[in-house]
Amino acid sequence: MQHSAHIAPSTRLERAIEYVAPSWALRRSIARMGLDMARGYDAAKSGRRTAGWNATSGSANAELAEGLSRIRNRARDVIRNNEYAKRAVRVFASNVVGYGITITPENKREQEAYLAWADSLECDADGSGNLAALLSLAANERFGAGEVLIRRRWRRLSDGYSIPMQIQVLEADHLDESRTGPIGNAGNFCILGKEFNAIGECVAYWLFPEHPGEIAGRSLRGFESRRVPAGEIIHYRYRDRPSAVRGVSELAVSLMRYRDLADYLDAELIRKKMEACVVAIVSSDKPDKALGLAGSDKGVEKMRPGMISRIGATESVTFNNPVPSAGGGEFTRHQLHALAVGSGITYAQLTGDMSQANFASNRMGLIEFRQMVEQEQWLVLVPQVLQRIRAWWQEAAVLAGVPVGPRAKDKYSMPRKAQVDPLKDTTTAKEAIRGGGKTLSEWLREEGTTLEAYIEERKKEQAALRSAGIVLDTDAATTELGLTGVDLLKTPQEA
Repeated sequence: MQHSAHIAPSTRLERAIEYVAPSWALRRSIARMGLDMARGYDAAKSGRRTAGWNATSGSANAELAEGLSRIRNRARDVIRNNEYAKRAVRVFASNVVGYGITITPENKREQEAYLAWADSLECDADGSGNLAALLSLAANERFGAGEVLIRRRWRRLSDGYSIPMQIQVLEADHLDESRTGPIGNAGNFCILGKEFNAIGECVAYWLFPEHPGEIAGRSLRGFESRRVPAGEIIHYRYRDRPSAVRGVSELAVSLMRYRDLADYLDAELIRKKMEACVVAIVSSDKPDKALGLAGSDKGVEKMRPGMISRIGATESVTFNNPVPSAGGGEFTRHQLHALAVGSGITYAQLTGDMSQANFASNRMGLIEFRQMVEQEQWLVLVPQVLQRIRAWWQEAAVLAGVPVGPRAKDKYSMPRKAQVDPLKDTTTAKEAIRGGGKTLSEWLREEGTTLEAYIEERKKEQAALRSAGIVLDTDAATTELGLTGVDLLKTPQEA
């Protein structure tokens, strides 16, 4: 039997607590077990490796409130002045929107009216582009600034528009971020310019009529935010946290690296210029040749190529022999890889450098990138923007007397994806269609068109070819009969 003198004081204390207050001892035991489990994660420990790691526990909106506009402004500055950042934004928009996303309503008359409106300048409140151009502008801003606003502008029937509605793209700066807190007597509250009701539904946006940074404001009232019902605004953004009401630039995680790499490359460029300028240094032991004395030869007034500099009092010549920096190219390449990952695109897309990729690796990178693009298209752009614009258009179309059908039957055709190996990709699609794994309509939508448009164009093409007596091997109706162009030109009596 163990003697009580050999029992640790902490153990005797625990036994005493168990005897006097068993429930308290149980709670202490459970807490101790939880503490031991937490300490099982390295990231939860406190020590030398985690010293200075101050992670906040604030909500997404609390963290956004402190630096949302600063991040947005810095992202725009980097896009304006950094080639790689500008390239990343263009790659995103060109793949998500491309030359346009086609929406085909089921109703034939509605289809003709909608496509005519979407292809004209009439849909743009600024009169600068069609719907595809507006979507491209919105995608650029969404990726660069993190969010963008799209506003519906009603027009009078007497204004002469076929559909009395236009679309206006606004920068997120129009949102009054100072509007945060309770508002009104109905239990509504604002977070960073967006108004919510008591159950958390967005009911309005508080917008400045003019951009707060505009150089020529029309009136002082332009700096007073006004309430705009949520039904008139589309807020295009990507939510990376459930509670976030605003969007953050996709470049935010890489902004410091973009800036640091640009500074590093500038420093390297200046160093190379200085090395190229200084060819040799001449020194002399004659007192009257010493640098700074009256009558002496001048030293260096400015750096120029092939320059020889005189310094000191001992006559000798030392030629400059620059030592190249070790690992500069590899360091730059590593930084560009990190920027590509942070921007959500491939290294080859960011830099245009294909020397680091072969056919297989490039194809694998594009497959993952296209999955991210499709996620943006179908989970963000379609529900947040395109479906809302279609609903707006149908409301305005009813006023113009255009019959409308159910939006649930709309067909979306995303922009055609560039093929890495067209022959293999087409052969694969052909076998999938023949085997029943994919429909012709599905493949045509992947190619950026629709079955209806394909049939219409195909009929016109075949009729024109047959009338000219031209037979192609793609026209199975004639090639299987062994007909030639001469046969097609014959009258029924001659045949």
